[in-house]
Amino acid sequence: MTDLANLGTRRQPMPRPATLDEYLRIRPQMIDTTGAPLVLTSCESCKRQHFTVEPCAAEAPCPRCGSAAGRCRRPSGHAAASWHAERAAAFEELCNTREAAGLPQVARWPEPTQPPAAPTLFEWDQP
Repeated sequence: MTDLANLGTRRQPMPRPATLDEYLRIRPQMIDTTGAPLVLTSCESCKRQHFTVEPCAAEAPCPRCGSAAGRCRRPSGHAAASWHAERAAAFEELCNTREAAGLPQVARWPEPTQPPAAPTLFEWDQP
């Protein structure tokens, strides 16, 4: 695994979106790790739209189903609704490796300003 502490510190200029609709609205304002605006491309290899600095889906085949296409496959051979967790992790690792090598990548989302409050078992555990 790539040491995340060594990766760039440039972050997206907006908070992480909560929904796909929010993501689609802010996508034109997103930046790469050099601060440059991201550019979308329609990729012939994976048949999906992605940012030019991102690896193509074909570069991160799924360890579970073997798919190198834009979508993972179910055991029946039909396209899955989303990538398998193993493929998402492999893709993230590929992006991290490229960023660690100095190649521009999609800038990460800013960290939350406050960590989420941990639930407590008893009310007297509250400060």
